Amino acid sequence: MDKEEWANTFIKWLKEVKEDSRMPLDEKWDAEIIERNEGILIKASNPKQPLDVYVGIAGNFATLYIYPGIETATLDNSQRLKIYRDLLLLSDNWRMVKYVLAGDEDEIVIKTDLDLATLGREEFSDALAVTLLALNDLVEKLGLEDKYKEAQLLHVIEIIRRKEEEGVAKEDIVEYLIKTFGVGRDIANEIVNNVLEEKEDLGYIR
Repeated sequence: MDKEEWANTFIKWLKEVKEDSRMPLDEKWDAEIIERNEGILIKASNPKQPLDVYVGIAGNFATLYIYPGIETATLDNSQRLKIYRDLLLLSDNWRMVKYVLAGDEDEIVIKTDLDLATLGREEFSDALAVTLLALNDLVEKLGLEDKYKEAQLLHVIEIIRRKEEEGVAKEDIVEYLIKTFGVGRDIANEIVNNVLEEKEDLGYIR
């Protein structure tokens, strides 16, 4: 397959939902091509994930990327050295995943390289799961649990506000939260009420 065919295949895999599966790939993802140049870049979003996942296709390889939003260029030397050491230790935990620095701001990027010659849906599913687990490892290692929970909270708020702007009925938003995040009806109602009333006391979202 050429890169366009691979892009269509990745998007198809990401949009396929398998209700009884616990693998991240089988959840509901929105996926679209956002860049075409020498390669192709796909952006994938999942309601349960506060960070987007990117799939880059170039030559005979594809790469999964996650950008946790951690820039290291402006940190003092001791902080940078500690983070670099932590990244090296984390990299030893994974066979497929790498933690790298990219751009002028030395932003941390989680990446997983995939050989298209041997790649099938199952291998892609495993790679996506491992990449997301590597993100969790990074959050824990760098002590970013509170910031990550905040990002998850803001992600849920954004989803609710976007659905309201799209004209989705309040009860339908409540049903969406129940189905997507597994919360009870009373909690889902309270979350939606607080967001739509622009209240700030939303710390109970897990």
